[in-house]
Amino acid sequence: MPTTVGELLSVPHLQMRLLCGHGGLERTITWAHASDLPDPWGWLAGGELLLKNGRTLPADERSQVSFIEQVNNARSSGLVIGSDPDQPSWSAAALQRADQLDLPIVEIPYSMSFIVLSRAVADAMLDERSDRSDRTEKIYDSIHEAVVSDDPVKFLLRLEHELGCALHVIDATTFRPIFAGARVLNEEITELLDSRVSIAGTALSGPLRLEIEQGATIIVVDVPFEEPTLLLLELEAEHIIDQVLIQHAATAIAVEVAHASLRADYERQLGAETFDALLNQRLESALAIERLARHEVRIEDSFVVALSPTTARDERHVDLSLRRNDIAHVMVRRDDTMFILATPNEGSHADGVASAIATAFFNSAPNASLGVSNEVRDLERIPAAAREALWALAAPTEDSGISHYGAASPLLGLHDPDEAVILIDRILSPLINYDESHHTDLIRSLSIYLEEQRSWHRCAERLHVHRQTVIYRIKRIEELTGRSLSETANIALFWLALQAMDILQKIANG
Repeated sequence: MPTTVGELLSVPHLQMRLLCGHGGLERTITWAHASDLPDPWGWLAGGELLLKNGRTLPADERSQVSFIEQVNNARSSGLVIGSDPDQPSWSAAALQRADQLDLPIVEIPYSMSFIVLSRAVADAMLDERSDRSDRTEKIYDSIHEAVVSDDPVKFLLRLEHELGCALHVIDATTFRPIFAGARVLNEEITELLDSRVSIAGTALSGPLRLEIEQGATIIVVDVPFEEPTLLLLELEAEHIIDQVLIQHAATAIAVEVAHASLRADYERQLGAETFDALLNQRLESALAIERLARHEVRIEDSFVVALSPTTARDERHVDLSLRRNDIAHVMVRRDDTMFILATPNEGSHADGVASAIATAFFNSAPNASLGVSNEVRDLERIPAAAREALWALAAPTEDSGISHYGAASPLLGLHDPDEAVILIDRILSPLINYDESHHTDLIRSLSIYLEEQRSWHRCAERLHVHRQTVIYRIKRIEELTGRSLSETANIALFWLALQAMDILQKIANG
């Protein structure tokens, strides 16, 4: 049976003296927790005997009353004060308020260590430890059942049965359910989390306790997983749960979240194979639609997003984040560029997809850029949409780091790759043809010459040729194109065409 405050008071060697709160002596103790924080109630799960050094008590009457009320609201079993010569005196109003709330306030001598009291509580709970071990074993047994059944929602329901309360496993940023098919949080709880978790940060230093309507309580704890994940427990009024069991439950959930992540990795690989085949136009339409349907991607209102630079780890990170935002997608990575074919949520659009990707990625890679294509509409347009995304990716971005095809261009005066092709053909085609037929390097020589501000000497050094060779090549370029490099207008056209050629080359390689 659980130990009560009254039973602990009867232990002679603890030298405990009850100051007030006689009506609460039957409160059960789940643990003894020492804390000198000014607001320890935020880290209590319920049932803890709070141990506090007397000198850290609030000094004024109003603060003492508020402190007692907050400790009681956290459903602490009682408050133990280690008397200290420098501690403030209890106000009559504070002790009266504790009596009204039936919150036991107990004093122990300055010479009595909290360690002795904590050990006494632990020894008194030996029988309860056996029950906790049985319940812990059942919690971990549920992991095996979840893996076999491949049903995380069923696993969550079994944990709810063992703990006796409603559970939610949610993303620490969006507060969306991690497991498909799980209950969505109501708006009141979501707003409360938004205000409190954002203040505490996504990494909680301990259980976060939140009060909701009619005495019900929410306890939030971190789930140890690479992506910020939270376990949320909804406790009815008067329901106290063992904090150790909560941590065991969080660990068990981390195992199931990791298992779900492995399933997501497999689905991501299947999606990558499908998307790669579509980009190379190697997949029959009927089969492509069937495979995209597996990932809930609707081609008629999807977009292609290009993201660069990226690493292999970024691919998994973005995939998990999009899943947690409930955005249907497939993705593939080529070199350091990631391509994502994504379908916006209902009532959303390309901006919603881009923002979700940016949120997931830019925190870890602030120098990355993101390009968004026009709507894909049909399977045949997927390669063209990928080129649009790359064209947008090459454009200067706003503060958001996102560029949309048609709204921004990497080069002034050029709106799309087709216009870039026309410019290259008009300005550089004589040089391209000459290089191909004579195995020369006039295009590269021109590019370096302009990069070096038309310096014969610096250009020769970079090309590893004699200065006179550079002079000869530049004259040959002027002859073939009919454009003098002493005229500003021609310099601008050459530079713009070379930049367009470079961008199109990157798009082709992508």
